[in-house]
Amino acid sequence: MSKYIVFLSTTVVSFSLFFWMPLDANTAGMGKLYVVGMGPAGPDLTAPRALAIVEKADVYLCSPRMPERFARFGVHIDPQKVAFDAWERMMGKGAEGQKKEDPEGWAIRMKERVAKVQEFIIQRLREGKTVVMMDGGDPCVYGPSLHYLLNGFDTSLFEVVPGMGAFNAATAALRTTVTPDGVRFVVLTSPESLFGESWEKGDEIIKDLSKYETTMVLYMSLSSMNEVVQRFRKYYSPDLPIAIVYYAGYPDRERVLRTNLARIEEDLKKMDENWLGLVILGKCAK
Repeated sequence: MSKYIVFLSTTVVSFSLFFWMPLDANTAGMGKLYVVGMGPAGPDLTAPRALAIVEKADVYLCSPRMPERFARFGVHIDPQKVAFDAWERMMGKGAEGQKKEDPEGWAIRMKERVAKVQEFIIQRLREGKTVVMMDGGDPCVYGPSLHYLLNGFDTSLFEVVPGMGAFNAATAALRTTVTPDGVRFVVLTSPESLFGESWEKGDEIIKDLSKYETTMVLYMSLSSMNEVVQRFRKYYSPDLPIAIVYYAGYPDRERVLRTNLARIEEDLKKMDENWLGLVILGKCAK
């Protein structure tokens, strides 16, 4: 009988740790790992296959709040099967501040957490169980499970079950296509990817992109929008349309702010959220 373990993670950051854990050469009888995209807002934006895997799970790595959250959508997670929260104090606003203040210490703590999580999973796999890591959104687009916790993990031991990402939910909230006439590219990126963790990189990429009609989607950017705006103002018109979708996919919290490059800093002062929002720049944001 197949066994299932589930890991849930709902936050996204950008930082690479190169960690490798040796596995036994003989994997006969080993269990299997699933990385499951659970949607940016929870089970209501999750594929049926992913939910079926969740309901069959034997062990979960997730927030203790997850069973209650999923129960509201008719999905059962036994609280007794929750082992621990793999991301406790490692993700979110507080962790982002620690990362900036003490990057070396943060990297050491993250590496230790990765080692703990991978060791736990390997032990369960050796018991013949199947591990399912439930990622918040699309695991392959700034998903923390693949980016962090499974860095160096044997890819033959896991399968990715895709889910709706924040990009899908945010563009649906705009109710328009992100590829209108004339748009040459749709770029999914982040300020850290564009400009570096310490903003040490130059502006060559956005300088080049400014020559073309482009839809640009910025993940994890609300906390650094002042710096982003200053960079973009060098190459883009003040009337460049910008939309920010807050809490994309949350039916009771989703909100869309439509602005432009000239007004965005003033408009952001009126908002009370500086973390959970996706920034979309281009014609589709009008």
